[in-house]
Amino acid sequence: MRTRVLASVLCAAAAAGAQTERKLVDEVVAVVDAHSITLSELSAETRIHLVEQQGAQVASAIPDRGLLAASLRRLVEERVILAEVDRLRLFDLERAEVDAAVARFRQRFPTAEVYTRFLDSIELTPDELAASLSRDLRVARYLDNRLKLAAQVREGELDEAMKAYPGVDRASLRQRLAREKYERLLEGLLADLRRKADVRILDSLEDDGRSLAARPSDGGKAEAR
Repeated sequence: MRTRVLASVLCAAAAAGAQTERKLVDEVVAVVDAHSITLSELSAETRIHLVEQQGAQVASAIPDRGLLAASLRRLVEERVILAEVDRLRLFDLERAEVDAAVARFRQRFPTAEVYTRFLDSIELTPDELAASLSRDLRVARYLDNRLKLAAQVREGELDEAMKAYPGVDRASLRQRLAREKYERLLEGLLADLRRKADVRILDSLEDDGRSLAARPSDGGKAEAR
């Protein structure tokens, strides 16, 4: 009898521990215009971008806190821009465009089985992956529309810069100036859009590096999806 009671207690404790772990994994780390970003969503988005940049060889990599912190900054910026895109009803995508984006991502994997395992590991359905890639496309098109032309370097600007850097390759300097100009314009645009948005960072992930399990609960948790 005592053995059965002890087993029941241990099972209950294990279940409670599992529930606590699920809540910690899905901690809400930021809110943009009432749309929450959870830690599990952030991790999934980070891993998707890793695969886009480096291929399937990093598909099983688990992002560390530093990478998640950088990814959170990018994701918040993306959501701020997307809020403006949605408000203006710009750059809606055709289904064929979304399918093409998914197909390009799928091609990063050697087999369908490896691709499916990746989706399972980040707990996203094919439709949720398509939604993520669609957001990236819409944001990229908005930025191209707003900034790409404005960031072009005029010949007069290039001539002046050449005086300061005599002997430098003209084409290389043009690229550098265009990149710097684009970054300045992007910084200004993001600052303007962020003033319009309601952004709350609940956990920047840039603290002392303790694991989530080691941090006291602050109530800012979202139920596991």
